[in-house]
Amino acid sequence: MESILGKKRRLARLFQDKKTVIVPVDDSLIFGPKEGLFEIDTTIEKIVKSKPNALLGFQRDLELVSNQNMLMPFILNLTASTVLGQHTKKTIVSSVEFALQNGVDCVACHVNFSSIYENEMIHNFSIISQECDKLGMPLLAIAYPRREKDGRDYNYEDLKQNDPDAYADIVAHAVRISAELGADIIKTNYTGSIETFQKVIVAANKKPVIIAGGAKSLVENSLKNAEDAMKAGASGISYGRNVFNAENIELYMNAIKSIVFQNECYKNCLKQF
Repeated sequence: MESILGKKRRLARLFQDKKTVIVPVDDSLIFGPKEGLFEIDTTIEKIVKSKPNALLGFQRDLELVSNQNMLMPFILNLTASTVLGQHTKKTIVSSVEFALQNGVDCVACHVNFSSIYENEMIHNFSIISQECDKLGMPLLAIAYPRREKDGRDYNYEDLKQNDPDAYADIVAHAVRISAELGADIIKTNYTGSIETFQKVIVAANKKPVIIAGGAKSLVENSLKNAEDAMKAGASGISYGRNVFNAENIELYMNAIKSIVFQNECYKNCLKQF
């Protein structure tokens, strides 16, 4: 009973009217100190001031967020890899116990589905999931279809363009696996249309789904994706590069929050820029 209540209380801190805007800053470890995350302390200060529902990152990010706002919800990523090595292979770098000791509201575990390392990552996810259930910690699954091809990451972008239904099937499968193994929130890729993403929402089996932002894109495109994902049934947005590389972080976050929480049309939000 205590662990169930613990999950419910922590999840409640991450959502507002069953919706959420989460900003990941974990790219600082993955890709290194670049662009908006070069001076990460300054950028995190700007993000915190824009009042998302939570930030997602690693141990040092938790310290930086806490320096700005001790009450800001934080999601600790327990898995990591970098572009300096085998990026598709996520390894465990922290623990649920560490997260509890440091007042974290949720932990994240990343699985790249279809990778040659998929089985190992699924095993890690299941162990973390059971630990979360035992200790009352919510678990966010970062569930992407991603594998290795010619020595580089392959993200099925060509399939997304040429056969959207087939791409949606892969995303839906990744999401279903995450739900089956105990995810409380699932972060995944937007499939490109309301119709195809509805398939993903159904696959989540009533678990909240939030969309990743991927590479930085045109403001218009990222806002439209957010609006369409919400129309399809998503519970929120988890944009990183589109936020911390924005020309004006607060302005961009205001637009995203208007779309998520107020059902604002992205075209109206564009007028702010």
